[in-house]
Amino acid sequence: MDCLRYLRTVPDNSVDLVLTDPPYNIGFDGGKGWDRWKTEQEYLDWCMEWSRECIRVLKDNRMFVVWGTLKTDTFIKYKINLNTIENIYSQNEIVWSYNWGGRGKDNFARKHEYAWCYSKGKKFLFNGDDVRVERKVSKNLRTGKNYTKGTIPTCVWEKNNHTTSVDYCGWHPTTKNLDILQRIIKAYTNENDLVLDCFMGSGSTAIACKLSNRDYMGCELDEEYISKAIDRINSYDRIPTVTQFL
Repeated sequence: MDCLRYLRTVPDNSVDLVLTDPPYNIGFDGGKGWDRWKTEQEYLDWCMEWSRECIRVLKDNRMFVVWGTLKTDTFIKYKINLNTIENIYSQNEIVWSYNWGGRGKDNFARKHEYAWCYSKGKKFLFNGDDVRVERKVSKNLRTGKNYTKGTIPTCVWEKNNHTTSVDYCGWHPTTKNLDILQRIIKAYTNENDLVLDCFMGSGSTAIACKLSNRDYMGCELDEEYISKAIDRINSYDRIPTVTQFL
């Protein structure tokens, strides 16, 4: 279903997290045509329509996380537009970095993606203890005492997602890494909370929800993608997994 048509069926303040990866208007769609608009303004207007709907259905003090890009200036303009929405507050973006894939010889290779994070209200749920990682040092250098638990990660995460990864589906051009998605979900929701993805694509958000004991809902316009995504989602059991990455 079209995202706007779908979102308009969802009640106000009913979902605990919006986590989605929209088209970027850069033509990276495998020739299907879903990632191209006639003008940048037309694209930005459309983005604000579905973003406002996502924010409407999101509960207070919860997070709206949308994957974006800085390959063009378009997403900077989108971010500026989001900052004009009442009761929406920009939080630290998440930077996913990886060291795989081709690269040229005439410049530094772009090997990172962004997840822009906006809270509905100044305060928001954050389960820091659920996403802690091993510390680089075992003792507090100031007190000399051993740390009793890991540290909360920074907003820069390193995790490869190469074609041999178990969560690489191969038939969608912009598949996100499941470990990355699970960390976002565990940080910003509680078990059995409801996560919305209005651009389901390959179904990765839904799978990450299943692996994290969260419920999910969403839509996808492309019939081929949704058929394959449903099969992919159903192939995963609802069993929590341990994420290991920087």
